[in-house]
Amino acid sequence: MLNRILSTTAIAALAISLAACSGGETAATTPSSPENAGATPAAVADEASAAAPGQMASAVPVSAPAAAPAGPAAADHAMTDHAGMDMSAAAKPAPAPAPAVHADEQHAAGAHAPGITNHSLPIAKIANFKLKDHTGKAYELYKMTDAKAIVLTMHTKGCPIGQQLMPDFKELQAEYEPKGVKFLMLNSNLYDTPAAIAEEVKSFGSNIPVLKDADQKVGEPLGVERATETLVIQPGTWKVLYQGPINDRVTYGRARAKAEKQYVGGVVDAMLAGQAVTPSFVAPEGCILVFDNRKG
Repeated sequence: MLNRILSTTAIAALAISLAACSGGETAATTPSSPENAGATPAAVADEASAAAPGQMASAVPVSAPAAAPAGPAAADHAMTDHAGMDMSAAAKPAPAPAPAVHADEQHAAGAHAPGITNHSLPIAKIANFKLKDHTGKAYELYKMTDAKAIVLTMHTKGCPIGQQLMPDFKELQAEYEPKGVKFLMLNSNLYDTPAAIAEEVKSFGSNIPVLKDADQKVGEPLGVERATETLVIQPGTWKVLYQGPINDRVTYGRARAKAEKQYVGGVVDAMLAGQAVTPSFVAPEGCILVFDNRKG
């Protein structure tokens, strides 16, 4: 036993001497290292003799990764970045494919998604105008003082959303025109002739007058940007109480069987009931309107 103790002590002393001289891999196993603080020279020597120089790192045990959390948190854990782990190329899992985004979801995040916005109305009051419709009949806005409300919608021939919403316009007109509400459309597209407009109106069975704004002097000051954009005007004061789509049924990317929000109908109902209406704006949908003299 004494001989074994002496032999062990000698081996420890030899290991310490080698570490002091070399400063190499064995230095990491001296008692001065944090992981060996308080270790006896004999214990250090035994650990040193367990691995040859250059293989010390392999002697250090690697902790197993924590078990994946159970329940809803498991999915989050599965997405944890494991870049710091020593994984071979074959062992690394293939990156998960990005979730597919539906076209209407992409569109809902865009600048023209329907919804009440903080955007102020482009104009508070509409100026008088005199225009002829697609049949040649003349209209003057400020002479419509007997109307309970005036609904003016921007029109462009061939606009897909405008065509899909034509039944909605007809229903709105059928409901409110008998109550004294006047419906008009305004076409400021320089390329749409009265004849082409008349052809489309007839094909959809509409009798809403489409006023031709041949020089864009009426449409440009309104601040409108898209076809089907609608203004609700208060006769007498000529204030614009609402600007935006008539409802939320049709947008680029999706169409509901029935609208969930009737923007124009709600404003007109309040006006007919004699209630005060706070002017509001809703981001419009429809074909972009181009005004040659508009800046910005």
